[in-house]
Amino acid sequence: MKIFKFVPSPEVDPDHKAPVPMKGIIPEWYRNAERYYSDKHGMKFEGLKTCVPFLDAMISGYALVLPVNMYVTKDENDEIKITWDKIETSPVNERMGLTGHTIPRPPGHEKNHLAWTCQWGWKVPKGYSVLLTHPVNRFDLPFTTMSGIVDSEEFMGWGNVPFFIKSGFEGVIPAGTPIAQLIPIKREKWVYAQSWGNTAKQVEIAKELRRGEGVYKKLFRKEKEY
Repeated sequence: MKIFKFVPSPEVDPDHKAPVPMKGIIPEWYRNAERYYSDKHGMKFEGLKTCVPFLDAMISGYALVLPVNMYVTKDENDEIKITWDKIETSPVNERMGLTGHTIPRPPGHEKNHLAWTCQWGWKVPKGYSVLLTHPVNRFDLPFTTMSGIVDSEEFMGWGNVPFFIKSGFEGVIPAGTPIAQLIPIKREKWVYAQSWGNTAKQVEIAKELRRGEGVYKKLFRKEKEY
């Protein structure tokens, strides 16, 4: 069993929430999603909840979470203003000047180059790195976190994680909201290859997958534990 070890900074606020497994913060919209649906002719089709890869991506790894409620408003000049509930260490800062000015802003986002101030470092086993990214499939969140791969088998200290706020958003981002997803990845040497033909095994697998719901989960999915 591999250990993904989190370590708080020496100055971490007691109220600064620790990272949590992604499987524990499945959003309500997914819980309410359909397993099946019918068209206007009454034909039954598989819905979102039958797509195992979609869920696996969402529940893999761990989440950095917002430690306190954060409030996003606009001032009289239509500039965003960010405040938060009382906490010793600021959960967010803005990168000014030329820092990251060439990064294309995600469509539909404010120009402000912001960063989450992470108060938790981490360490993973030798031979592993960590993919840090926006929580997978969480397009409902009012921000987009940038991605990076961190080599942290020795130790990754406490740092900043860039993000952008969605244009037009004003309101509260609640404490406990996942702000970044951390997925351990094993470093191995890969070689690119192409194949224009289908082997007999590939054809057989394709047939199996067309047999109906649950085939992928029963025959091909591998268990993942975090």
